[in-house]
Amino acid sequence: MASTDLSSSLRTRRQQTARAATIALVTVAYFAVIIVVLHFLRADLNPISTPTSEYAVGRYGFLMSSAFFSMSLGSFALVIGLNRGVSKRARSGIGLVLLGIWAVGVLIAMSFPIDPEGAPQTISGTIHRINGPLAFLSLTAGTILVSRRFKQDRLWRPIHRSAVILSLVMLTAFIANFVNIATASGFGGLCQRVFLVAFVTWFVLTAARLRSISSRSVRSR
Repeated sequence: MASTDLSSSLRTRRQQTARAATIALVTVAYFAVIIVVLHFLRADLNPISTPTSEYAVGRYGFLMSSAFFSMSLGSFALVIGLNRGVSKRARSGIGLVLLGIWAVGVLIAMSFPIDPEGAPQTISGTIHRINGPLAFLSLTAGTILVSRRFKQDRLWRPIHRSAVILSLVMLTAFIANFVNIATASGFGGLCQRVFLVAFVTWFVLTAARLRSISSRSVRSR
């Protein structure tokens, strides 16, 4: 009886993990689609120099706000899924905490819109600009730590190299953006978009693997 209860508990846990991974995939897909659509709807904003956060101000701002919310929800779902679905030896607790901080940071970005370039500075814009670098730093460090540990588990080893490379691309884009700020070169929007493409790819790769492993475990029992 005890063995049956344990098996049922493990099955439920894996089903919940697979659900969390599915939520993560759906929400990040929504985020990516909205960002792409906004490039066409807001063609007046230069993507090379303008951060994506400016899409939340003015026309169609509600779409960017929904994208923020979707990314935050998906990030929380991925953190929960990885905490449940990755073995202890391959799980980075600090990395997951940092990803959780990123998820909170996205909610803050949604709640406190950025001040558009040339507009008067507001408290909301100031909070947004302080929050942004901290959230992106947490995300960058979190993905690196989480990706490095994948090597410790045979189930996660197949995506280890790709995950690490993508996290390093994120780090490179993050550093490049600081160089842009220091030199006022005007390519901050491009740096952010490279960062987001690498992150969304990392997110999809990781969530898809999590869902595959969890679903396979459920079917095999």
